[in-house]
Order: sequence, then structure tokens, then C-alpha cells
Amino acid sequence: MLKVRLMRIGAKKKPFYRVVVVDERAKRTGAYIELLGTYNPLTEPKDIKLKQDRIDYWIKQGAQLSTGYLRIIGKAPQRPPRKPKKESKQATGDSGQVKTEEPAKTAETAIIEEATPVEEPLESAKSEPTEVISETENAPKEEVPQQPESQPEVSESVQEKESEKKDEGSA
Repeated sequence: MLKVRLMRIGAKKKPFYRVVVVDERAKRTGAYIELLGTYNPLTEPKDIKLKQDRIDYWIKQGAQLSTGYLRIIGKAPQRPPRKPKKESKQATGDSGQVKTEEPAKTAETAIIEEATPVEEPLESAKSEPTEVISETENAPKEEVPQQPESQPEVSESVQEKESEKKDEGSA
């Protein structure tokens, strides 16, 4: 069967095509029956030169038009949109629904999050920061031990007596 199709003759990364009539079993750059025109996609606007009377002649002889040829003359059927190769695991939840709340993580943020787990400090640590005491610059720093989380309740009268003793001792 005969086909009207494109034959690439351009250099690497510089495509240039001939529109030819060939036997459909021939190679893309193999021998052709007749040269029907040229197509240069690199020029703006794209340069298309065709011998329309010869193309009509070969169509009457039974030649089929290839999708490449139909694409350059603007009569190619629309292709359905391509499916994505894989859906990202991050974009779909357990139920298969797409999540939109969380922003996408980059490779750098994923590595940082894995390396440093985030832990919330205890409430007692928030209210009472630890003090660091150092006698000299070269001496190692020592931490003052924290008071236990649960302190027994002291009545007001006991607190008053302790404050009176402190006042007497300082005077």
C-alpha cells in the first residue's frame, strides 16, 4: 500500500522533512517513489511547500495520508490527552481522594524532617527554664537540676512562717 508521509533528512536537532510517496513497508529514510514537497519546522512561520496536484493524483491512486502529513497541513484528528504515568503517593490519600491541604514537599525538606524529629517540650519545661552556672570560661557548664513536676501543696500559714524566717535571718 502507498502512503504520503514525511521523510526526515535534517541534521541532529535540526529537523527538515520531505513529503514523499512511499511503500508503507519502506524505512523512514529509505527510497521513495516521488517527492511531493518539503517542510521546515524551524522557520517562523513554518515553511511548507507542496505539489498539491501530485498529492491529489496519488490519493486517487489509493495512497493513504499519514498522521504526520495530516498534522502539518492542519487536518490531523485530535489526540486524546495523555494519562499521567504514575500518580504521586503524596497527592492521594488512603481513600484515593486527592489531598489539597498540604503543600508538596521538596527533597530537601523531606530530608530535614526525617533527620530532626519535632517533639513538643513539656509544659513544666516551658514555664521554668534551666539555668546554666559557670565559674570560669574554660570550666564545663553544669545544668541546675529541675524541680519535680508535681510539687506538694503548701498551706498559706507555712509559706508565711518561711518568709518570716528569711526576713529574720537577713536582718
